[in-house]
Amino acid sequence: MNELCWISLQVQDVEQSRFFWRDVIGLAEQSAAPGWVELLLRPGLVLALHPVFHPPALERRGYDRGGPVLGIRVKDLDGLGYLIEAHGGRALGAVHEIPGGRARDFECPSGYVFELVQLN
Repeated sequence: MNELCWISLQVQDVEQSRFFWRDVIGLAEQSAAPGWVELLLRPGLVLALHPVFHPPALERRGYDRGGPVLGIRVKDLDGLGYLIEAHGGRALGAVHEIPGGRARDFECPSGYVFELVQLN
């Protein structure tokens, strides 16, 4: 069976990214080795952080970078949004209504876009 097992992000500073995704966003750390950190998105799927291996990939930030957007379900969209901004993240727009809840896009300190989703 074919199954998605990780989403990897090239980052300038693995430890800074580890702190952001683990301690600010709240993803549990599954494993770590020099130059590679895995954080659990859900059973069987991890967010893998590793150093930059292709610098042109990071020349742009936010929406201009393109690529997939991580959608993360949260219980308190507003509270986590404040925490994200206090730790180097940036809101990319206002909270907006979606079917069954609310959402807001952010840029992490490494320049990747992610979206927080709070369902009713």
